[in-house]
Amino acid sequence: MTKSLFLLTASAAVLLAPPVLAQSQNVSMSGITVDYSGDVAGNGEFSGATVDVSGTFGGDLEVSGAATEINAEVGEDLEASGGAVEISGSVGGNAEISGGAVDINLQVAGRSEISGGAVDVSSGSVFSGDVEISAGALEFGGHAMSGLQVRFGDMEFSGRADQAIDFEGNNREGIFRRRDRSEIEISGILDAGGTICAHEVRFLNGAEVNGPLTVLADDEPDYAAGVDASNISYALRERESCRGD
Repeated sequence: MTKSLFLLTASAAVLLAPPVLAQSQNVSMSGITVDYSGDVAGNGEFSGATVDVSGTFGGDLEVSGAATEINAEVGEDLEASGGAVEISGSVGGNAEISGGAVDINLQVAGRSEISGGAVDVSSGSVFSGDVEISAGALEFGGHAMSGLQVRFGDMEFSGRADQAIDFEGNNREGIFRRRDRSEIEISGILDAGGTICAHEVRFLNGAEVNGPLTVLADDEPDYAAGVDASNISYALRERESCRGD
């Protein structure tokens, strides 16, 4: 049985979990401020204005809050949302993450769906399953072992993709909404090539393209000195945006 200590103040209700001596089956907590640390055999569900969760969860973990911080090992699926979301740890199933500002240092065995205004995926992140990302601004330094599909306004890619990628810039419009002005910089490794569509594409020092890559852009890509472009083919983007809508 999970024991909880409820502290009521004049301005807020704070929920704190004491040290867990034995694994709980399931834990559900909500309040203005929620702080939980412990080991759970089953599922965890937490919501509040400020939520801080750490520990291990044998089942699913669901966390939502205006400010959310998670450091957890999750046996099955993870769902996290908030205005500001910071996540580290591992997920044995699928991960669904959304927020205004999202910071990720995560290993995910299943499929990942990530969306946010500003998304930062650290170099320690590893995705075994397919990854879909939609972001206004994205920094991706992780390792995608399966499919990687990204919709972005501005993107920096310093990570690694083992399979063919699909990067589409279509979220950043110019003055008077005349056309897409998306930009992407590549300094990572694209082992199987793929497709990039954006207003402007740049390959920086450290970029490697080891499979056929098609670039659709409004001008030819910029290449830093020493970048091997032999696997890259360029075509002028015919529309004012990648989707043409």
